[in-house]
Amino acid sequence: MAELKPAGIRALTIAVPSDRRDITLPSGQPAVRHFLADGMTGLDLEREAAEQALRIAGLEPGDVDLILSASFPALPEPCIGNATPLAYAMGMKDAAAYNLESACAGGLVALRTACQEVMLGEYKNVLLTVVCPYSPTIEAGHPATTVIGDAAYAMVVGETAPGQEFLGGAIRNSGPTCDLVAWGVSDKTASGIRLEVGAKTAGQLEDWAQDQLPGLSRQLFERTGVSREDVDHWVLNAPTPNFVDRTLKTLGASPKDGVNINRLLGNIGPSLIGASLFYNAHLRGFQPGDLVLCCSVGSEASLAITLMRWPEGVALGEAPASASLEEMRRYEEERLAAA
Repeated sequence: MAELKPAGIRALTIAVPSDRRDITLPSGQPAVRHFLADGMTGLDLEREAAEQALRIAGLEPGDVDLILSASFPALPEPCIGNATPLAYAMGMKDAAAYNLESACAGGLVALRTACQEVMLGEYKNVLLTVVCPYSPTIEAGHPATTVIGDAAYAMVVGETAPGQEFLGGAIRNSGPTCDLVAWGVSDKTASGIRLEVGAKTAGQLEDWAQDQLPGLSRQLFERTGVSREDVDHWVLNAPTPNFVDRTLKTLGASPKDGVNINRLLGNIGPSLIGASLFYNAHLRGFQPGDLVLCCSVGSEASLAITLMRWPEGVALGEAPASASLEEMRRYEEERLAAA
């Protein structure tokens, strides 16, 4: 058997709609939510992120060997997934394409899969894309408009230098949360499907994740041969305003060890982990070889954590004007001052 190749992220971009709404969190803090404009689909936003990722990676569509999509919900066609429509729209006629779905943990599951494809030598350049178009699944006036938002991200995954690669992951099904979220057919939403959640859903999912993370993180550290003390950056999805700080405490880290993007973007489903990685890398100044732990939880899906050594020369896109680094930095300064 051929030796496994080191693999990791080579480029990372995000795309956020320019339409934004100022809200107030239950804590009294001001926050922002972003929503697709009329006539724009989740696939449009996913393509925007993908084209940016290829551009900053110096690749053409024909250079992509495999495209993975972990979009959720995968709109505009809710039952299919976006990998092949995106490959077709971008002219990738020779590329392999398939979809992965694990709700809000889908991005990490897809990253793990993309790295494994490169490690095995099956593919050289993998384009990983994720979009979360939540807004077309709720009607005007729905209470969730203060919770959810829309966003996309894209990664190019390829071979990296030894010691600067994806190390491994651990995944646990979130079966006990299956009753917390439901989807129904509705003529009141733009997509024709409706997200149905209860008032206690977010808190129950958060509580379940906190119970599971100590054991799952021990499993990850045992598999990879590194220790908790070695971690330089803790990158967490932020489905609720408190999830990041609570999870940092659960994992034995401090508030300054990670960035909380909830005030800037809200719950953007599977796009949370890519956006969190993007803002963490920019604001914390990741260096080659830094050990990065990523954690993402999704109801009726998975709780996933991964470890990677940050590669040299990762191309990071520019932050969208509607979700700037300056705004994110200001939110972080306020958060740490209150910690």
